[in-house]
Amino acid sequence: MNKIDRYIATSVLWAFLIVIFVLLGLDYALTFIDKIKQVDDHYPISSLLQVLFFRLPGKLAQYIPIASLIGTLMGLGTLASTSELTVMRAAGLPIWRIGLAACQPILLVSLIGLAISEYVAPVAEQKANLIEQIRDQQDTNFALTGGVWLKADKKFVYINAADNTGKLYGIIVYTPENETLKRVIRADTATHKAGNQWTLHNVRETLFFPDHTEAKSFKTMDWSVSIKPEHLFLASQDPDSLSLSQLSNYKNYLEAQHQDASQYALEFWQKALRPLGSLALVLVALSSVFGPLRSSTMGGRIFSGVMIGLAFQNGLNLFGQMSVAAHFPPVIGVSIPIVLCTLAALYLMRRKG
Repeated sequence: MNKIDRYIATSVLWAFLIVIFVLLGLDYALTFIDKIKQVDDHYPISSLLQVLFFRLPGKLAQYIPIASLIGTLMGLGTLASTSELTVMRAAGLPIWRIGLAACQPILLVSLIGLAISEYVAPVAEQKANLIEQIRDQQDTNFALTGGVWLKADKKFVYINAADNTGKLYGIIVYTPENETLKRVIRADTATHKAGNQWTLHNVRETLFFPDHTEAKSFKTMDWSVSIKPEHLFLASQDPDSLSLSQLSNYKNYLEAQHQDASQYALEFWQKALRPLGSLALVLVALSSVFGPLRSSTMGGRIFSGVMIGLAFQNGLNLFGQMSVAAHFPPVIGVSIPIVLCTLAALYLMRRKG
């Protein structure tokens, strides 16, 4: 039986690798065509290629569930079309044993994808975001194009970008007084010194008086803000570009500050439960191969896999956002599509025997 298990697992793994390669290639090509219009003096084509390359690990982890579904349909479908699955079943091999063999390579690549989501994709994604945000800073002269707003020490702070070394880019500090704007500080960059102390570089300060304004420029300026550097960095990132540990860290920080952390909790559970989602889709593929798709062509199986994968992904997004809107735990919203897929697949396989 070990040889049969390895044969099934190898067939599914090769089909998965082909599918993930095609999905990543299509995504890279389509994204390149869509983003090529952004190329200019501040954003050369080499930077665009860098951004797309840095985002490949995150795309890989994101596509593993749907690639697992289509790969299993293709791998087992090929065995079914050559009657090899029929011979295995006639020899007494139960469906659950075939399913167990198909799940083994998918579980392996899912765990690899989870490691990529934790250690590789966040670093690469954050580098890609930094390249784009610095481009926006240079191109728009501090136009507010998608950084982060913070309120600290009765001041409003905008940060266009940050890196994991503690360096900030494109800082604007608004200082109000009795609902009147009194001071605006703009700086190209900021570096952390110690504790709450920072140094602003290339500073432009504007002071507002009742009858006039004053503008000053400084090469450097000391800046004190009661927020930890790591929280400033995490606040400047999109939730989907953070690792599981970073998501957990910042979620706990926001909850301690009595702020809404639901989007970070949702992203955490979507990443953490991807392996279970992949296995659920493998079970759906298995029930389909032995059920309604047993006599379908390869094109039909691929089309069905794409449709099921899209429905699953939309279900994750729908129930996940519903959990945020309805204020129930995001883990429940993410788990609902996984549980429904698993129950439906087990029911169909039980009927098949």
